[in-house]
Amino acid sequence: MSDDLPPIEVDFARNGAPVVIIGQVETFDPLEAIRLAPALVDPKWVRAYAQVVNHLAHGSDFDLIMDPAAFHTKYMATYDTEDPGEEVAPGAVRLHNFGIPDFTEITPPAMVGTNLVFFAENVFMGIPYKVVMAPGAQPQYVPLGLKE
Repeated sequence: MSDDLPPIEVDFARNGAPVVIIGQVETFDPLEAIRLAPALVDPKWVRAYAQVVNHLAHGSDFDLIMDPAAFHTKYMATYDTEDPGEEVAPGAVRLHNFGIPDFTEITPPAMVGTNLVFFAENVFMGIPYKVVMAPGAQPQYVPLGLKE
């Protein structure tokens, strides 16, 4: 396995689907991305691996959380500016509708054993998800538990 990654670009296909271009080959599948760039599973490339997986799985619907402290600060700043007494309205998304996550759970992308583990923010709702991708499987996105 090469220690080097080929050039990798994230983009969107003409039909709007998320695509990753590795070298000059387009792929729409995280498993194919690993076949095209096996070095992605090397822990030193975990951030690139997480970006590729997240983009292919959800395009721009989720932002990778690379800096947990910055995410914590941003989340709480938004949460603290909301009026907790405001009535819940259809279509209005407020962090108070969800609660506060356990920020200590959120870590930068990492390989945990053979699994890729990272956290991503749902861009529309603003809440964090834990993402686990086991070898040979598609990534699983699970919202973090939230408390009021």
